[in-house]
Amino acid sequence: MDENKVKTDQPKVFLTRGDDGKLKAIAGEQNGKLITVDPTKENADRFLKIDTSGNALENFFKKFVSQFNHPSHTGVYAVSATAVDKVAAFLDKLIRIDYKDKALDPYRVKFEGKIRIEVEFTGKYQPLDLNKLDWKEVEKLGLSGENLQDALKAMVYGHKSPGLVEVKPVIEGQEFPMQARLSLEQQPDGSLKMQTHPKQEQPDFEKPFMGVLFTEQDKEQFQKTGHGGRVFDLELVAGGEKVPSLISLDKLTNRFEAMALKDIYIPQTLKNAPLSSEQQQGLKEGKAVWIEGMDKKVKQGEQPEKIDRFVQYNAANKNFDFKFSDEQRQQFNQERSNKQQGEAHEQKIPKARKLGEIWVYSKQAGVQLSHEDFNKLCNKEPVFVEGMQAKPKQQTADASGAQKVEATDQQGQKYNAWVWIDESKGKVRHSSKHPDQVRAIEAKQAAKSGQNIKPAAESQTQVVVNNEGKTNEATKHSTEPLRKGQAQPTEKQAEKKEQTQRQSPAAPKKGKGRKMG
Repeated sequence: MDENKVKTDQPKVFLTRGDDGKLKAIAGEQNGKLITVDPTKENADRFLKIDTSGNALENFFKKFVSQFNHPSHTGVYAVSATAVDKVAAFLDKLIRIDYKDKALDPYRVKFEGKIRIEVEFTGKYQPLDLNKLDWKEVEKLGLSGENLQDALKAMVYGHKSPGLVEVKPVIEGQEFPMQARLSLEQQPDGSLKMQTHPKQEQPDFEKPFMGVLFTEQDKEQFQKTGHGGRVFDLELVAGGEKVPSLISLDKLTNRFEAMALKDIYIPQTLKNAPLSSEQQQGLKEGKAVWIEGMDKKVKQGEQPEKIDRFVQYNAANKNFDFKFSDEQRQQFNQERSNKQQGEAHEQKIPKARKLGEIWVYSKQAGVQLSHEDFNKLCNKEPVFVEGMQAKPKQQTADASGAQKVEATDQQGQKYNAWVWIDESKGKVRHSSKHPDQVRAIEAKQAAKSGQNIKPAAESQTQVVVNNEGKTNEATKHSTEPLRKGQAQPTEKQAEKKEQTQRQSPAAPKKGKGRKMG
């Protein structure tokens, strides 16, 4: 087959990695530099479209062959103009994972001597063909297409399963249940194989990884950030050549993942923030680099916003991690805590709770109690509340004089007071003094009032006769106590008195003797 021949006659749009790391459509060239635009339908009129069967393609790209063959460049991809936006989105995902992925080959423009394009595109992307997966082998893991439905949506595009999956491999007739991430791996014959990445409880720092034994400093970096933070010379193939690489931890499996430096692409801009050569070099070396002025991902309707973050390359995800500074993390955690407390405050505090015959309200004189204070109050503990405000009301005194220590402001102004449950009065009270002081004051007032009590007029005779033993003309012959309101003996009491007197012998009369001189 003629190496310049292509498999379709449709005009092609050419995609390449832009300065922001995303795939862009080539719109032309100016002064030896490529002009690129976003691969959207709105920009369709600006796309460079070349009949791939002619010589114009080679003449155009020969200026950029050395650039595209550079190890840090991901190359150029040719796609049909009819669905460039959909294909660009898919290819961008694959390139971010591994720009050498074989799934990209049908779209790759190759620069070997003469420019060679082998593109066969039907108009929409065909993901990995699951019919090429040996499902009998999959079933041996205790899996099926049904329970993998969600995971396969990511896996057919070259990703690992988003989360851990329960697998049950059978070895020598014995089942070994475990959790693992899954991925699909293309075999040389074009078939697909299900790969498992089992979860470990902890990262294994003692065992060499690809020929490297981690230092104490390495261990600290992995535990703190999830990344090695430096370049490691690894044996990607046991006993093979040492390859400079970055290492990160897969947070879901606690396993180390590596990526060779030659396969890592660091863009000139990140989220529309220009990167200096020093920042690019730092990212390439696996360091956490502070980058300012990046575009924040916003939802529809939100205003654009710039963010500053530490950025570090993640060899496990083949992408970048964006991390807070210590100050940002502290502020974020505080805001999140306040939000959670506010939500808990609104959801969990009831309006009132009944304790016996007493209703306890969570809002006292216009102030909403905190969850903690409301629980204390319901546990019959006093709480001090500030900024309360009650409607003016007429307060009446009781026998104890308790109104002297109540804190209610009769003018409706704000006040601070102790809020507590007074079981003796069957209500929740507010007082400027602590409840213990209030109880002591009221007990003293009650005792003093009890000493000065004067009986009612209708009970005065009863109190004098019964308590003090005094009599008057009406009661001098009665021996029984008078009852409430009684001023003289009843007929029965009088008769009983007379019977008692008749039965008793008369007292001898004293004789009057002559006074002796």
